[in-house]
Amino acid sequence: MVGFCAGRRGIHFDRFCHGFVPEHQSGFDESGEIIEVRINVFRSYPMLTNYLKIALRNLSRNKLFSLVNIIGLSLSMAVGIGMLTSLKANFETDHFHPYLERTFRILTDATAPESKTRWATTPQPIASSIRQMSPVEDVVQVRQGGTVRVLTGKGEIDIRTVFTEPSFFNVFGFSLVSGNASMALQSPQTVLLSQPVALRLFGGQDAVGQTVLFDGLGLFTVAGIIQEPPLRTHLPVEAVFSLQAARSLEKNGRIPALSEEWTDYKSTATYALLRSADDAPAFNQLLSRLYPKSQQAGQRQTLAFSAQPLEDITPWDPAIRNDLHAGTNWSGIGLNLFLVAALTLLAAFNYTSLSLARSLTRAKEVGIRKASGALGNQIMSQFLTESTLIALLSLLVGFFLWYSVINSGWLPQSDARASWPDASLMGWLCLYALLTGLAAGAIPAGFLARFQPVEVLRNLQTIRLFRGVGFYRVLIVIQFAVTTMLMVFLVVLRDVGVKTSDRLRGVLPTNVVLLSLRGESAATLRLQLEQLSQVRRVTATNQVAVYPAMNTCTLRVAGVPTARTVVSKAIDETYVPVFGLTMRAGRNLPPNRSSNREQYVLINEMLARQLPGNKPETAVGQRIRLDSAEVFVAGVVVEPDAQLAPAQATVYRYQPNLATLLALQTEPGSEAAVMERSRRIWQQLVPNRLPEVYRYDQKIHEDFQSGFGQLNTFFGFFCGLVMLVACLGILGISAYAVEVRTREIGIRRTLGAGPGEVIWTMSKTFVKLLMWAGAFGIPAGWFCGKLLRDRMASSVDLGPENLLMAFGLVSLVAALTVLSQTIRASWIKPADVLRGE
Repeated sequence: MVGFCAGRRGIHFDRFCHGFVPEHQSGFDESGEIIEVRINVFRSYPMLTNYLKIALRNLSRNKLFSLVNIIGLSLSMAVGIGMLTSLKANFETDHFHPYLERTFRILTDATAPESKTRWATTPQPIASSIRQMSPVEDVVQVRQGGTVRVLTGKGEIDIRTVFTEPSFFNVFGFSLVSGNASMALQSPQTVLLSQPVALRLFGGQDAVGQTVLFDGLGLFTVAGIIQEPPLRTHLPVEAVFSLQAARSLEKNGRIPALSEEWTDYKSTATYALLRSADDAPAFNQLLSRLYPKSQQAGQRQTLAFSAQPLEDITPWDPAIRNDLHAGTNWSGIGLNLFLVAALTLLAAFNYTSLSLARSLTRAKEVGIRKASGALGNQIMSQFLTESTLIALLSLLVGFFLWYSVINSGWLPQSDARASWPDASLMGWLCLYALLTGLAAGAIPAGFLARFQPVEVLRNLQTIRLFRGVGFYRVLIVIQFAVTTMLMVFLVVLRDVGVKTSDRLRGVLPTNVVLLSLRGESAATLRLQLEQLSQVRRVTATNQVAVYPAMNTCTLRVAGVPTARTVVSKAIDETYVPVFGLTMRAGRNLPPNRSSNREQYVLINEMLARQLPGNKPETAVGQRIRLDSAEVFVAGVVVEPDAQLAPAQATVYRYQPNLATLLALQTEPGSEAAVMERSRRIWQQLVPNRLPEVYRYDQKIHEDFQSGFGQLNTFFGFFCGLVMLVACLGILGISAYAVEVRTREIGIRRTLGAGPGEVIWTMSKTFVKLLMWAGAFGIPAGWFCGKLLRDRMASSVDLGPENLLMAFGLVSLVAALTVLSQTIRASWIKPADVLRGE
């Protein structure tokens, strides 16, 4: 490498070992005049090549430093790659359709006196009106069929179903691997299956021509296999039936009948393919003229329609109802990006802290380079090149790690498979690595670039500038404070799960069996079930005791001018005894009530304290108005202690006609026999649908453990990953501390220091850092736990026991990590260290 050297007798060039030269040099000619020689040898590509060579040399010389940083960054980047890949797929949803810019979904805006809602579905009659519009080339309607169970040799599987028409394949980019689409979508007895569903049902066999029994729908012949789309779609295509099949099922009563009225707009989505994308404004104008047609005489609600471009469906807009498969909304996207950035920065702190800790070692190198003429920006470029190189290597390792884990089937979503990134994704990932490298190396590069060569080379041990290196300790505190915060939240969350599960065991009756009605009438089934000798009582309801009510109604109280909205449960007179509830005041629904209209209701304690008198006792007998019904409060119900949602003001209304399930109170010990008899009765009365029968206590526990289990798994994984990254950082710092203080340790051992004293001397700095991390992390974790307590009905224990347990776990793991290096220091032999002194 070429450097500059000037003298009285001329100018000559020399070679410097470190490879830095300034952009220009000054010297003297033979007459003593100052001259300036500009050197551009190492600009652009040659200089970058030189930076890379030096970076690779430094990484190979400091293997532990390199390994710690690459492992930490690759772990965080593997998670980041997965999230970024998912986000990219989310933004590309439906982008495989051939007429993306010309395809629009019709939205319905329903305006009522008390509310305004937007729907992704439309009335069925709108299709014929849209077909007559001049900008429209084609129209397709897709009716939601919901999830339907199919019984296979390996058990039951759930399949998402839709009903549509032959124009479906003209408007959208789906194609068939085999079969005939037009025939399938014109016949009421055929179905199209997606490739994954056909594989699950028939394995490697040819599915076309086979028959499938769909629960509640009947037997259908497979007429074709839909090729799996290359990108995500908001349209479920697992099982596609014809609209003729829907009409046939409506006649048989197997699915709810849709009317041809404009007021029935909650089940069918309508799509229009325009002749040109420029026709969108004119098309919206024509849609607005459909507004008067949607009004009915005396109707309280008005409808208006608008066109939404197909590519705007994702990201999902939460304000649009019935948009069930539109992907992640902007809040979810922001949360994913925050998690990626937070996890990557915590891993990048390892590089920053290790680089700052090693800055004393590299100060001499920097001083020599600056004395040789290197500029500050060249020093910065060198160190930023090293950090970026580590980030790129970590990206490569992280990608192979992510690819291997996803395709190994270890994760719960075993059906997910990772593919090699395309050029676009690879570009984003490289930018991700570049930003990570720059963020990790910016602070140490800037710090080292400010060194003055005279001060560095004069006395390396007494430079005041190196006091700033203590900033790496701040980074360690941040890492372990975040780890402590997450661990506190995780410990509190698990504590909530355990205690709620214990409370559920105490309040849930073990002799109650649940039978889902699945749209069937409760009357006939109830009559048969009540005749079973092992059944004490049967109640019809739409929600079990520990779950919150889902329906709403308007409550008006005499003397109170404003109405309010409360939630309600549909029950009958046996609801309270079947679920083992008690009354705080009053009595259960009286047996002498009218069968034609509502007369009495039950309320919970929260609602009772909001009525005049503000007491359960004074609420009994009060007359209230629910929607249009005048009713009296018969009693105040005590709800179970283990509510699975925050308490709400709730009214229990006698509405057995709205029941969605039957709850059977059995003789103790006869639950299994009742469940078997219930299945037989169901199969006799409803032969075309599979029964859903559960034990009440087991079902609640399964649902609770499933929801809490997923939450615990997510936070446990994230907390473990953050702790692992933090421990890798403190491992590198402690190993480096032992390395640079080897001579000091030798002297201490010579003066009589024992192994324990040496270990404490090397460890006490890290103990202080952990204490500072706890001082910040424990309050942050307590605040997160408080947010959890505010959102849950279950009590959240934020006492010192859980807080100290969480901090103790973090401290234990960190202490073991540090001790793995400081114990090594106690084995140092003074003679080996001081032999050369």
